[in-house]
Amino acid sequence: MRRIKLMIVGRPSYLPGAVLKAWDEAGIDLQGPVAAADLAAALVGTRPDGAVIDVEYDAPTLLGIMEIFDTFAVPALFASAGPHSMDGFSFSADRTAMNTIVHQLLGSRYNTLQ
Repeated sequence: MRRIKLMIVGRPSYLPGAVLKAWDEAGIDLQGPVAAADLAAALVGTRPDGAVIDVEYDAPTLLGIMEIFDTFAVPALFASAGPHSMDGFSFSADRTAMNTIVHQLLGSRYNTLQ
């Protein structure tokens, strides 16, 4: 099965080594983190299956990021960093959180860690 490719938009600390390793072991290649200002250039020549966006950006920046992903027809969602999120998506090494993000972006036919 082909590896899933996700683009990560956020500050450098949004993708710590342990999270990168966990997603890699799940068969998912993470590109980034890409800064919001560099997103359009980062999408040229690449075709990610989906994207995870750091929810800590301000509202106008988040809207601009979504417009770019919409233009490139890349499904995207916002997630907070870390293992616990009161509501919404959590971008972490937690297997349940990983599966939730992948299923939301790509549909239930994609399986990650069981």
